[in-house]
Amino acid sequence: MRHQSRAPLRLLVVTDGASIPNWLRKCLAAVTQSGAATVVVASYAARPGVRALQTLRRLLFSLYEHLDRLLVRRGPDALAGIDPHAALPNCHVVDLRTSLARVLAGGRLDVVLDPFSLLADGGPGGAGGAGGALADCSTYGVWSVAFGDAGDPRTQGTPVFWEIVEGRPSTSTRLCIRWKGSATQRVLYSSVAATYRHSVSRARNHIYWKLSAALTRTIQGLWEDPAGFRERLRAAASAEGTTKPPGPPGNLAMLGAMTRLARRYAAGRWTHALYRDQWALAYQRGARERPAIDAFRTLLPPTDRYWADPFPIRMGKDYYIFHEELLFATRKGTIVLSVVDDAGQIAGPIPILEKDYHVSYPFVFQWDGDFFMIPQTDSHRVELYRCVNFPARWKLERVLLPGVTASDPTPAFLGGRWWLFANVPAYGATWVHDELHLFHADSPLGPWTPHRNNPVKSDVRSARPAGRIFERDGQYYRPAQDCSRRYGYAVSINRIVRLDPDVYEEVEVDRISPHRDSRLAGVHTFNVADDMTVIDCLIRRRKLWARPWRGPLHLGRVARHYPPPAVRRSAKAT
Repeated sequence: MRHQSRAPLRLLVVTDGASIPNWLRKCLAAVTQSGAATVVVASYAARPGVRALQTLRRLLFSLYEHLDRLLVRRGPDALAGIDPHAALPNCHVVDLRTSLARVLAGGRLDVVLDPFSLLADGGPGGAGGAGGALADCSTYGVWSVAFGDAGDPRTQGTPVFWEIVEGRPSTSTRLCIRWKGSATQRVLYSSVAATYRHSVSRARNHIYWKLSAALTRTIQGLWEDPAGFRERLRAAASAEGTTKPPGPPGNLAMLGAMTRLARRYAAGRWTHALYRDQWALAYQRGARERPAIDAFRTLLPPTDRYWADPFPIRMGKDYYIFHEELLFATRKGTIVLSVVDDAGQIAGPIPILEKDYHVSYPFVFQWDGDFFMIPQTDSHRVELYRCVNFPARWKLERVLLPGVTASDPTPAFLGGRWWLFANVPAYGATWVHDELHLFHADSPLGPWTPHRNNPVKSDVRSARPAGRIFERDGQYYRPAQDCSRRYGYAVSINRIVRLDPDVYEEVEVDRISPHRDSRLAGVHTFNVADDMTVIDCLIRRRKLWARPWRGPLHLGRVARHYPPPAVRRSAKAT
């Protein structure tokens, strides 16, 4: 929505004088085109000169970065450098080191964007004091970006690199604001992304495109609702204090790092040569007070395909399990049905829904006397199907969200309204597991309105939906995927604390993981229908000298924060 009567925000962008990265250029172009902001000054705050000896000491790191970007990076290049004059043709470009007084006297500044933290007092760039002066004269302070763990300066100074080298599954990014007269910074946006096991450039590309989208949303939100922005900032957490981060690793450290990366790559190729990963279904019977982790009976697919995303419904004494089937030869998912009767006999799978494009995650629910399905599709839209003749005949009822690429759309009727949870990727982002979006409507037919603060969560450990939201003792719990170690590594159970069109809050209370059974590599869907619990699990099978599959699967858990036993009831699907 464009506010014709409101003047655009006036931005000062701090660069190092050489170029503006592509992710920042796209952000500035978006807010300028929308009318939310105009860039009035792009200033130089150059990094300190690097001596030739220092360059030689870090030669291996520079070589690794160059080759990594050349060979592994995918998608649009977030870090491609663009000349500031070409990227910002209508703004003044000055040297902040020599023209601070000129900048301060040039008129009102609303926001100072310092994404590379060049203005920190006494910090890089030799502009000590400039950060404080600009924070005091700008209406909404100085905005900067922090990476890594606040307790580990290495991860702050070289984003993503040490997390990948040391095998950490995730890395953090924060948008921090230093407000006028404040001694501390506030965190207005926080994100946890997966680290790609073998490539720094690919992981950085993903993180910077997410950051571009977050910065664009924040500037747009400030322009549309300044009072709401101030309220949000006052409620934001303080940024943890950090020390001056070191530079990139030297040649000796790089030798050790490259050795670890090479060994990890070789181990991964060896495992891939010996084993085949395959998604399968597993279920157990019996009502339980908590998400069960006892023995699961396995439903193994043939070796040329996998089964995943199970959604069970009980009809009489039978359990109808709608799920995805994907043949490895076509790499295209379809929806099928397997039926388990009261004696444990299994029939199917029966074809239910096949399209020209991939379909999966068949979220089946009942409303107004009919069965409906909202699957995940590769059609770049969210589709709603109505069951014409249960369980096998379905027809497209309507398109709920055209032009939206949504992963695992999950509807739920909560608090008198319909809500749709789904993951929607940012432009250029490599993975779709990070950012949870919400939509709400009066009925599942729509129209669906986006949540005011989308994405409501940016955390690869618990953002992507993993099944139906269920109720227990008046509290609602949302299963989510932990995709930090790999896609579909574990299931996180999150209690919904607050849900309305303006705010969404949840807290993790339980976690179901594959660590108890060496045959398992992941679990990423959890659903309950009456006394049956159904999951899918990533099993590891030998390619040669394969042994027959024997015995049940055993899952593990971490947290224990459910209501006390005296008030527990069996799980109920919404």
